[in-house]
Amino acid sequence: MKKKKFLIDSLLNIISAALPLLVLQLISYPLIARVVGGEEYGLIITLISVITVVSFPLGNVLNNIRLLRDEEYKEANEEGDFNPLLLGSSFVSILLIIYISFYIDSSLEILDFILLSLITVASLWKEYLIVTFRLVLNYKGILLNNIFMSLGYLIGSGIFLYLGNWQIIYFTGLLFSLIYILRHTSLHKEKFRFSNLFKITASKGLALYIANLLKNVLSYADKLILLPLLGPVTVAIYYSSTILGKIISMMINPVNSVILSYLVKVDNISLKNVIKMFSVSTIIGVFGYILTIWISPYFLGFFYKDWAEESLELVYITTATAIVGVLSTVLQPFNLRFNKISWQIYLSGIHLVVYVALCYYFFQIAGLKGFTFGVLMSTVFKLIMQLSIFLFNYRRKDTKETESIK
Repeated sequence: MKKKKFLIDSLLNIISAALPLLVLQLISYPLIARVVGGEEYGLIITLISVITVVSFPLGNVLNNIRLLRDEEYKEANEEGDFNPLLLGSSFVSILLIIYISFYIDSSLEILDFILLSLITVASLWKEYLIVTFRLVLNYKGILLNNIFMSLGYLIGSGIFLYLGNWQIIYFTGLLFSLIYILRHTSLHKEKFRFSNLFKITASKGLALYIANLLKNVLSYADKLILLPLLGPVTVAIYYSSTILGKIISMMINPVNSVILSYLVKVDNISLKNVIKMFSVSTIIGVFGYILTIWISPYFLGFFYKDWAEESLELVYITTATAIVGVLSTVLQPFNLRFNKISWQIYLSGIHLVVYVALCYYFFQIAGLKGFTFGVLMSTVFKLIMQLSIFLFNYRRKDTKETESIK
């Protein structure tokens, strides 16, 4: 890796991720909360979580598989597979979002289901097609795309005030993003066919999808579980306590995308470089934690004053969860690139069991605060697992290389 370009690309990707995130968290979400109130806001946050759980794993899997296997397709002079997979994923996502949304809130109208379906499909397409910039390490293109998406969110927020449909905010942002991407990619114009590499691509994609689905279910399980347990107002209180930690973690997480994009260009990486990246992330995480705790009273008091006091009681725990989660995801690109994808499935499956067990146990002891602590403990467990998998496979590979030399 060229260190200077890697650092520049990482910075560009952090800014890219921060722009739409800040618009949503500092403008759109507080605006929705003030207009609709705590109970409906909690339901909306839960529906947004469902959209992410449904669309992100499908789009992100196609993105990463395309990135990991693009060279193989070029070497074999093959084209296809991804557009059929994209269409199939879109159909599945529509069915899932309609079914789950109806289960969460049966009072939704036809227009709500149409808008939710459009958002889900647009998000899926955006997540996949943006790989066109990652393939050539064009992070300026990703930055420009996210500027357009942020502008769309701002315009959508204005439209929301007149129409009252919160989905318009997301749809407008994603529409602006897709218009920009489609002007700079030809991926959607590829032949709609199945190539000789389809079986391998589909099998790897399925394995990665299962891992990603489990990971995303875990990322948003807190809100999905709290809604039936304690109601939508509790979801609003809990979510508000996670916002600043989520902003910091989502600003650091884009570095992982850059790491994977660079890793596909190399055959191995030294343990020393991994330790350096992990150490830097730890230092940034500690600083981010202190900053979040300091800012939270002012932030919550200004944006979510109706339930700021209750949210502040959870901030110490939820921010720690976000930071530990960042450290865990720093290791994921290395495990994804140099280890079997099946490891991610095992990890996600075990993590899910531990997550449910710990959250249930601590919830019985201390209610919402206990549940929040259980989420933190399960995240610590995931970090230990990611680190163990990396070290285990790294040492095994190093041992094989040593034996081959002998």
